[in-house]
Amino acid sequence: MEGKLFRYEQVAAKVEESISLQKLQPGDKLPSVRQVSQELNVSLNTVFQAYSILEAKGLIFSKPKSGYIVNLPKSTPQQAKAKQEIFLPVSVEVTGMATAMMKNAKENGIINFSILAPVNEMLPISKLNKYVSAALNETRNENYQYPLVDGHPGLLKQISRRTFDWQKSIDQANILITNGCMEAINICLDAITKSGDVIAVESPTYHGILQSLEQRGLKALEIEIDPQTGLNLDDLQMALDKNTVAACIFMPSCNNPSGACMPEANKMRLVELLGKRNIPLIEDDALGELCYQPGNYPAKAYDKYNNVLYCSSFSKTLAPGFRIGWLSAGKYHKEVEKIKFGSNISTNGVLQAAIAKYLESGQYEKHLRKMRLALQVQMLKYIQAITKHFPNGVKISVPQGGISIWVELLHTTDAFALQKEVLNKGIGLCPGHIFSTTTYFHHFIRINFCPAWNFKIENALKAVAKVLKQKN
Repeated sequence: MEGKLFRYEQVAAKVEESISLQKLQPGDKLPSVRQVSQELNVSLNTVFQAYSILEAKGLIFSKPKSGYIVNLPKSTPQQAKAKQEIFLPVSVEVTGMATAMMKNAKENGIINFSILAPVNEMLPISKLNKYVSAALNETRNENYQYPLVDGHPGLLKQISRRTFDWQKSIDQANILITNGCMEAINICLDAITKSGDVIAVESPTYHGILQSLEQRGLKALEIEIDPQTGLNLDDLQMALDKNTVAACIFMPSCNNPSGACMPEANKMRLVELLGKRNIPLIEDDALGELCYQPGNYPAKAYDKYNNVLYCSSFSKTLAPGFRIGWLSAGKYHKEVEKIKFGSNISTNGVLQAAIAKYLESGQYEKHLRKMRLALQVQMLKYIQAITKHFPNGVKISVPQGGISIWVELLHTTDAFALQKEVLNKGIGLCPGHIFSTTTYFHHFIRINFCPAWNFKIENALKAVAKVLKQKN
């Protein structure tokens, strides 16, 4: 999935390695930008970009008149439960709260941190417009007819090509285009579950997954995640030993809301653990291509059991409004094809053709690199503002990917009440309540850091901080 690293990524990786090997200790001063530029024969801008990445990860910080300093380890949100506690499967009831929250934020949020979508400034809109026009002007006008059930042949081919360097690549005959990643997940659930089944999910997890379980009468079995390394596999194994689990829905490459990315060895172990037990894994990889670490692959890349139902999308990287997603369901693929055809036949052909042409142009990987870097710079600015303005005791989980920050407020804070109060000020937030069937995240919020940083954004965060300080 990843080609040769850019120079700024190479510089960042070199410094990060020195920190991880403790050649550079917390409090040590890094070489100046100019010194690194001269020693490595790179531009000053390259070094600035590299240091920005390391700052965004929380590994270093800039000190006025002193340069860059190796940071102390960042504290991360700790889940409010005893280690190794195993939850019981429970019925899900989050749809009403989640729907109201998203609707209110969309209608009233002047500054909207709640909807997890990239802003237009980060998208290649002019290029996509060109390819939409090209798709409409195809000489045979095939895009005015019903598309094939599987999807546009050009798009299927390009998606398959993007898996060539996986250990287990995907043939285009085993790919199905869907209306976004959520339709892909819903089709997979319909193919392999029945009402009353127990589904293992991450804790916290994307509220859309919990809504899907609720609508199907499925029970959720929550498995703890680490804010940095993702799903706790020991907890998962214990839960599987004690419960009859019909399927799992996990986000190994980039968890929503925390931004945690599982190490590759953990993904391999996950595939092995579930494959040997013949428990299907529905992999939600909507954010996987926005993981900041090179060499990040989905669990599907290691699926020697043909047991992973892989779901992804272009909504987080190219065009949320296009609603173009896709799935590859392994040994369950024939069943998901039947369900797709029986539900809505196919997905918009013109938009499929436009994305196919964009991928064929070879510009997508360059766009992803640029977007990841921009997101890391954005993340740094948001984290600095939250650290500066929010009350003492607030903890931040520094994401390894994605477009959101998972923030733990003081335990006495009711995040849902906070969301309602700041909405009156034109600010949309995501309360932690909707990311779990439990109450453990009642004092957490998710903040989308994609809106371009400016004084309005900082003032909005200041306003949230002011409400928090008044409540505590």
